[in-house]
Amino acid sequence: MRKPRLLLIDDDENTVNGLKNILSRDEYDTSCAFTGHDALKKIERIHFDIVITDMKLPDIGGFTIIEEIKRKDANTAVVMITAYSSIQTAIDAMKKGADHYLTKPINIDELELVLNRIWEKQLLILQNKELRQKLDEKYNFHGLIGDTPEMQQIFKTISEIAPTTATVLIYGATGTGKELIANAIHYNSDRKDSPFVALHCASLSEGVLESELFGHEKGAFTGAISQRRGRFELANRGSLFLDEIGEMNSHVQIKLLRVLETGSFERVGGEKSLNTDVRIIAATNKDLEKEVEEGRFRDDLFYRLNVINLLIPPLRERRDDIPLLADCFLVKYAQKNNKKIKGFSSQTMRLLNSYDWPGNVRELENIIERAVVMTRKDLIEPDSLPSKINLSIKKANRDVFSIPFGTTLKDAERKIITETLQAMNGSKSKAAKILGISTRKIEYKHKEWSTT
Repeated sequence: MRKPRLLLIDDDENTVNGLKNILSRDEYDTSCAFTGHDALKKIERIHFDIVITDMKLPDIGGFTIIEEIKRKDANTAVVMITAYSSIQTAIDAMKKGADHYLTKPINIDELELVLNRIWEKQLLILQNKELRQKLDEKYNFHGLIGDTPEMQQIFKTISEIAPTTATVLIYGATGTGKELIANAIHYNSDRKDSPFVALHCASLSEGVLESELFGHEKGAFTGAISQRRGRFELANRGSLFLDEIGEMNSHVQIKLLRVLETGSFERVGGEKSLNTDVRIIAATNKDLEKEVEEGRFRDDLFYRLNVINLLIPPLRERRDDIPLLADCFLVKYAQKNNKKIKGFSSQTMRLLNSYDWPGNVRELENIIERAVVMTRKDLIEPDSLPSKINLSIKKANRDVFSIPFGTTLKDAERKIITETLQAMNGSKSKAAKILGISTRKIEYKHKEWSTT
């Protein structure tokens, strides 16, 4: 780990040189400045983790120094030092962004304690930043995690469609991360500095949903005691994410279609037409084409929404991402709960890989959070997982490997390989790994069976 970079600012050269000698022995990479202007030049050229500055300088005040430091990098810590101790000065320094306040003559033990605490906090920030950067470089796309070909293709598609204005329809089962996909599209678009507004349509009644989308005027209905802006106004020039749009009733569908076609709407109970510039990103876990065929969803709205569509695979179809996702959630919740957990035992990871994950990534995250809270060991063992995972795996194993008495060895081998392949969705590499044989062996057996 590198040394912390520290800048000392004081017009008293004896004080600066004395502190520099002490802090250099404490393994701080220390630079000095004797005027405010000299300090600001150094701050513009070099990143400092910690700055210690005197309140009184011959040219620039200490408060100005703090403001400039925080403007350049809010994570740089500032320790203010002054010969004039007053509660009001300390309050003012903290308001400007100082992290700590010391008075002259400086107590070296107190200063070293303050700096150690600040650097421990800085290290945590740096480590979290480095971890996020590593994940972003290898696996991550604005909160999305995946290294499988399916997810990499989704990342590629997001990169292609994000800069456009096209409406996007996201298909996927509950818990697959549809809102994360919508976020990624928004924050990789030209609208990223404008609002991203989300609305979940499934749990709202017709009247409430209409009001949430378009807003309402005062007195529009019982309880409308004041005017309220809707999501289309709040998301103006940004993106509006409509989750579970397949649950939207026909009346609201008509009003939504009008906004998509004209860019205008009226608040509930209002007569004035309002204009909005919003990119719609919708999501559903239903087959909307089937909904259209059965008359539950308007075909004209469907075609307006379905300009670009993305299909998010369930977790059971991207099992190679399970260890990666599990590790990321482990780091997240271990830090949150202040626990030192190294990882998962091999048996635990086998269980996680074999489970069917009906709740998808959301279920996996919840189970890892639970396991982190429950475990008292440095590895997460199977006893920290919910019993339903162990029971479902045992049931699946009984179903897959139930071989009647009297079955020949040759037929038993064929049944085991065939049903393991089915359980792994046809992946020879995954089946081979579970069975402890090579993929070539499976291919050879297939050829042998095809000739008999």
